[in-house]
Amino acid sequence: MSKAKILKGATITGLALIGAACLSTTAAAMDSFMVGSRATGMAGATVASTSDLAAQYYNPAAFAFMGMMDQGEDGTEFKFDSDNNNLGRKDWGIDLNVGLGYRLHNEFGSYLDGISEIDPDSLSKNGIQNIQDLENLIHLAHDLTGLDDPGNAASINTTFGLGLRVKHFAIGGHSYIQAYGRVLNLDTTNLGINVSGSDLNADILGITMPAGYATYTPAVFDSSQRNQLAATGLSQEAINRMDYIADHSGLATLTIQETVDLLASMANQSGSSTLDDNQTMILLNGFGVIEVPITYGHSFNEHFGIGANFKLMRGRVYGNQVLVVQNDSGQAMESFDEQYQETTTFGLDIGVMARFPKVNLGLVCRNLNGPTFDGLTVTTNSMTYKVDDVKIDPSLTFGAAFIPFETLTLESDLDLTTNETALPGYDSQYLRFGLEWDAFRFLALRVGAYKNLAESDIDWVYAAGLGLNLWAVRLDLGANMASSSTQYDGEDIPKELNVQAQLSIDF
Repeated sequence: MSKAKILKGATITGLALIGAACLSTTAAAMDSFMVGSRATGMAGATVASTSDLAAQYYNPAAFAFMGMMDQGEDGTEFKFDSDNNNLGRKDWGIDLNVGLGYRLHNEFGSYLDGISEIDPDSLSKNGIQNIQDLENLIHLAHDLTGLDDPGNAASINTTFGLGLRVKHFAIGGHSYIQAYGRVLNLDTTNLGINVSGSDLNADILGITMPAGYATYTPAVFDSSQRNQLAATGLSQEAINRMDYIADHSGLATLTIQETVDLLASMANQSGSSTLDDNQTMILLNGFGVIEVPITYGHSFNEHFGIGANFKLMRGRVYGNQVLVVQNDSGQAMESFDEQYQETTTFGLDIGVMARFPKVNLGLVCRNLNGPTFDGLTVTTNSMTYKVDDVKIDPSLTFGAAFIPFETLTLESDLDLTTNETALPGYDSQYLRFGLEWDAFRFLALRVGAYKNLAESDIDWVYAAGLGLNLWAVRLDLGANMASSSTQYDGEDIPKELNVQAQLSIDF
């Protein structure tokens, strides 16, 4: 058997072993990040074509081919036929990148926006004085119910990286942070509002309704829900008025029963003026890690290579609680990072890459050893919550790139594991497509798209980016924006947005 066949067989065996090691665990990995502007502009599809220091994250096997040139009989160096993106010319380089992004899951932004526009203190003390107060009451019940859905949450991601590569070796410092906000508990025992009349029913009947109400036919609450509200002492006329407001407010059909449940609790507690003492909590939890990876890539020949990161990891598990209807929410948000548990451990990433004249294949397994970081117990406003340990189980991603010319790359990547995120119950498994055209050698144009196959709350996310090559210095910018949007602060904003900037010295 020839040496080439032996090496090829060894590489294929290595691929199988890495894949088996990653797939044999329960996939509870940290959500994937966008690292570097080139990858961001290509929607993260760079496992098979990564060509800068971001290879420490996307596939350390790329370092196996950096600085690797063929040599003629006269000693002249030239690139291998399989070196389709000219990694052989890369001797050393320095990269600095920074990124920021957010996600609004389901209708979290819309619900939180609605609550922020209501003054719970005024509603609690003054009760229903006019039609606007009645609208606020119904909106508050609806939005609190919506926030209580575990699928509604918001997240913020940040990344930072600085590193040095020298041919087959690299060292860097990288930080990744994911922070989430979601409702921890819905307080249904402090929902009372003041009444100026004999009861809430009298206050509702005392307001002036719009002209269109006279011909309105109730269409929101069914007979069972009307009976539920009537049992609290509300008359049919008061219920009709609430039905009118609900209909003209466009309440989500799926949350009407839950909204009625909350309205019934409010009616039962009317006169107690306890709404401003409501203890509905948003739990702010997250995970951040600083990694110092030492990377080495080894090539078996010009076609097959393997690479690994040994990473020193310093991780923090964060936790805090915020009262939804209290005025000090902003101040509490600012103190989010004051409560955390810190753990030091290590991680191991392994990647393999196969390169042919026009096609590259890559496979990377991150956090092969499953590093674990301790959680903490959070106590705020007399409430205690246990933030669980974070275990980053292995994640496995496969990529295939078509590179017909050195200036054109098309790639598709797929996560082979379904990965948990810092948001409990929310998983990720991405399908990614990316394209890069290095036009005129000094301007790189990039586009792409990705979708989370494990969840349906956010549709396709589009990517775009550009790079300016100023001889040895390169400036890259990249951004991602979701095709779906939500309401926040009265404006339509994308459900997901990421931006990245990167400055590189490349030799």
